[in-house]
Amino acid sequence: MDYREILKRRRGPYRWLHLTLRAATPFYAAAIHIRNFLYDRGIKKSFSLGVPVVSIGNLTMGGTGKTPAAAGLLRRALARGLKPALLSRGYRAGKYRLGKESPNPYLRQNDEAAELAIEFPLVPHYLAPDRAAAGRALLRDFPETDLIILDDGFQHRRLHRDRNILLLDALDPFGGGLFPAGFAREPLSALRRADAVILTRADLIDEPQRRRIERKVREFAPDILWGEAAMKPVSLLRRAQSGWESAPLSLLKGDAGRFWIPFCGIGNPDGFYRMLKTEGVRTVPGTSLPDHTPPETGKLRELAAAAPDAAGFVTTVKDLVKLPFGEIEGKPIWGVKIELNFLKEESFFNKALRWE
Repeated sequence: MDYREILKRRRGPYRWLHLTLRAATPFYAAAIHIRNFLYDRGIKKSFSLGVPVVSIGNLTMGGTGKTPAAAGLLRRALARGLKPALLSRGYRAGKYRLGKESPNPYLRQNDEAAELAIEFPLVPHYLAPDRAAAGRALLRDFPETDLIILDDGFQHRRLHRDRNILLLDALDPFGGGLFPAGFAREPLSALRRADAVILTRADLIDEPQRRRIERKVREFAPDILWGEAAMKPVSLLRRAQSGWESAPLSLLKGDAGRFWIPFCGIGNPDGFYRMLKTEGVRTVPGTSLPDHTPPETGKLRELAAAAPDAAGFVTTVKDLVKLPFGEIEGKPIWGVKIELNFLKEESFFNKALRWE
């Protein structure tokens, strides 16, 4: 059971755990307040890289769709003839192996970087906890870069950004309170730092709920650019001996008698399972792993044995890239490629970056 599941359980012994965590919350809140105060007053300095930097980040912990959002922005930037690059922290990142271990400490790879590299193999992506240092190294190596996308950078205030795009998950937009009792990284007052908000998975809630969330956001940021988007599955990927094999999404739905075994290790697994259900994919109950955790071969074999008639496995591309094989126990493992599909403000990125 991961941290999110533990926090959702507030009865029995979990009730006492929750009360303990709530008692610790004011200390976390004080630390966040002091840090933001120092940056807001200029006591702590933000470093500029000299090229436009756009941050795509979260107010809460867990998956809100940052990788599909970064990919959507990359597509638009490349279509405009720009030369974009990516910066991110690189959770559990390891060095690339280019014949031998890369000597560049910023040229690293984790699951999110590997996922983006499938579609954007020529876009530089440097990873390090200190994104200012990684950005300087990136510009030394790729001086032609004219746009940097800072992935998961809303709280990384050490690096100056020109635009802040904040993602809120419609299924849990505000995290149920501050960490450690809730999933919010910062109080709602942090919304004032954002230039634009995308409500992701907006198709999974009704119109009155969307408007309530928007009104809450505008209490803190009245003039913020507002966008709503769905996480739309567009195709399937599978690892093959020759590289990546693709297939249409209809493969999961072609035969009414077929069903699939879903699993994932992402920040919001329920969003993935609900997406499959919305698309009409028949599945057994999903198996969730802690975020960024590689699926164990033994566990997948257990799932296959428990559902011998299943057509195969279905997971996220973020999980797929951590697997060195494309099938197990004779069952294929397909990853669902997801794109951000705006329900409102189709020209959202153009407006957010003032491209129009």
